[in-house]
Amino acid sequence: MKYLLVFLVLVCTSGTATAAQIEGRVVLGDDPLPEMRVRAYADLNPAGKPLGKVALTDPQGLFHLELPAGFTALYARSTDGRYFAFCGRNPLLAQEGRPLWAGLQAVRVSAPTTSVYADEYTAALEGVVTVNDQPLAGAYVSLYLDVAEDLKGQGYRLSAPTDDAGFFAFDGLPESSYFLVARKRQSGERVGPLTEGDMLGVYAGNPLNLKAGKVTSVILPMVVRQPGQQGAAVPGRPSSIRLKGRVLDETGRPLAGLHVFAYRNPVIGHQRPAALSPQTSADGRFELSFRETGTYYIGARQAYGDSPAPDELFGLYEGSADHGLQIRSGENAAIEIRVTPISLD
Repeated sequence: MKYLLVFLVLVCTSGTATAAQIEGRVVLGDDPLPEMRVRAYADLNPAGKPLGKVALTDPQGLFHLELPAGFTALYARSTDGRYFAFCGRNPLLAQEGRPLWAGLQAVRVSAPTTSVYADEYTAALEGVVTVNDQPLAGAYVSLYLDVAEDLKGQGYRLSAPTDDAGFFAFDGLPESSYFLVARKRQSGERVGPLTEGDMLGVYAGNPLNLKAGKVTSVILPMVVRQPGQQGAAVPGRPSSIRLKGRVLDETGRPLAGLHVFAYRNPVIGHQRPAALSPQTSADGRFELSFRETGTYYIGARQAYGDSPAPDELFGLYEGSADHGLQIRSGENAAIEIRVTPISLD
């Protein structure tokens, strides 16, 4: 009975403790935005139910949030509805005892308009992508049916690059709600991690409800990714399909601070990995979570994004000739990955 009482006390008290803290700033260009209502969400749906309380930015645009530990997305809206802001690193991993800093960049909000579409059985979407209130050419707009993949990757539909007027369009869409995200990479690539100087836009009216027989027109403003916004790589969300193991150097010494990644394609390019681990611990251990079973191509590296740089520690799983591993339901057998410094010789 004594142990039961202790257990109940721990359960009751742990639910009231502050688990994680996030501090940050909301800006419009280089200017701080006061009176912005900052909310944290369990996923990237800004129309969902917020986690914890709303934080109001002060005259310097600063805010402070207390919320449960775990993955979270940050959005903000002005009290008058004129501005919408998002964190370019969504989702963030908020951890107990490790205060997190997050910057949110704001854009002006404009309401969508509708007109008659030639096909009464499907819907259409068109719009203009802008940056600093000017049309932007060469941006790609992605449509997502949900936020299950954290609004990453190509999505349900991907537009052609916007023209000189910033124009994009989608025809023949099923009547449904969609999440809109625009990206422009300096490399010109359609997919891949965003880096400093790339541009990102998240539509303020997500999810946007499209009606059959209607053309919906929107303006989708973008912001420029600032220095330091890349931050540490965000690992995949935990799941019941897991792979554990260790990352070692050539001599068998465990290495801390590396990420283990998994791709579905044996040719590893600049696309986002299907799974990414938190940094390895002091004893080199990692845990990788997967959304689904199948064959994955596994490796480890120090950095995230771009191609491996000279002298960066990098290695691939050597348990098969093509570095592939069959991932099954539940917990898979532990593996080891050996890494060495990248050499261009």
